[in-house]
Amino acid sequence: MLRLSRRLKALVQMVPHGVKIADIGTDHAFLPCYLLREKIASAAIGVEVNKGPYHKACATVEEYDLLEKIEIRLGDGLAVIKPGEVNAIIIAGMGGTVIRDILEKSPQVVASLDKLIIQPMRAPELVREWLVEHAWSISEEELIYEDKRFYQIIGAIPQRSENRKSVGVQFSPVLMNEFILNELETLYGPILMNKRHPLLAGLVEKDMKGLQEIINELAKTDTKDAQKRLIKYQEKLQELKELKEWLSVAKQS
Repeated sequence: MLRLSRRLKALVQMVPHGVKIADIGTDHAFLPCYLLREKIASAAIGVEVNKGPYHKACATVEEYDLLEKIEIRLGDGLAVIKPGEVNAIIIAGMGGTVIRDILEKSPQVVASLDKLIIQPMRAPELVREWLVEHAWSISEEELIYEDKRFYQIIGAIPQRSENRKSVGVQFSPVLMNEFILNELETLYGPILMNKRHPLLAGLVEKDMKGLQEIINELAKTDTKDAQKRLIKYQEKLQELKELKEWLSVAKQS
């Protein structure tokens, strides 16, 4: 039986039924195998940039007898995907900078997609900023805590006319030149914040501890540059304190 982690299960929840999907950085190819065995996706392509994981992915697909429906390709990001080959892509387990660069390098492939499902390991703000700048609407967000780590998962749809529908939250989908995310929303997600996700306060608290450590180190230095940075981080820490308080009040009520 193929069992997925909570993080991978959350990714599965955002996959539309019947799609042809590409899993970028597929590793062991557990995700595409699960999607095909559960008949969520109709076909899948798994992509790996390194030969070791590529061979492991091929072995997994063969083990689950899915060679006819899942193709594993060796290559860098979306470079081995042709426009129109898939309806949706998953990019998970990479940093926000890497994910942004993958999307940036293959504009024709991205333009042909109906859904992006993204799970950045860090710098989620870079992903959300890219989505806004390129007219993608954030339609879903989830926050998972697993193995002592928080994982933000972002689902997005392109701002084509047929997709301009409500996403079930109190504000309109993110539209280029119509809705701009503020700094906190790029960091923690407009939907996660809007629904005051129960795990969000914990993520904010973790970030506050990291900021406090930076502030403590900067306070030991007397240079003008350090002092400017100290003021900046102190202001950011205050913003996070106010956000955490807002989230805590909502939880109590």
